[in-house]
Amino acid sequence: MKRLLWFIVGIALGIGLALLIGWQLLPVQRADSSPAMLRRDYQEEYLRLIAAAYQVDNDLTLAQQRLAELPPGSLVDVTERWIAQGKPDDILIPLARFARDLGVSTPTMQAYLQRGAP
Repeated sequence: MKRLLWFIVGIALGIGLALLIGWQLLPVQRADSSPAMLRRDYQEEYLRLIAAAYQVDNDLTLAQQRLAELPPGSLVDVTERWIAQGKPDDILIPLARFARDLGVSTPTMQAYLQRGAP
């Protein structure tokens, strides 16, 4: 019984010490980051999510603010590359519509704009 008590006390002290060190003595240092700092495949996914969100809420201003955090020209580059790779229409149509609403349209994207016409 005495061993069990010392074991529980040791576990409690270990957890307490770990919390003290983690929260007070050496807390996490937060750094400013942006989508531009992400790996390329994550940037592309972020771009896809921007287009999907725009398709739902139609808030062009918010979508432009989000897009401004990525390298310039990434919308057209990613959309055309994904068209060439044969990605599904449910991914490409929102990207093509978003590009069109931003005033960017290429002949490659036109086919996806016509497919997604209501």
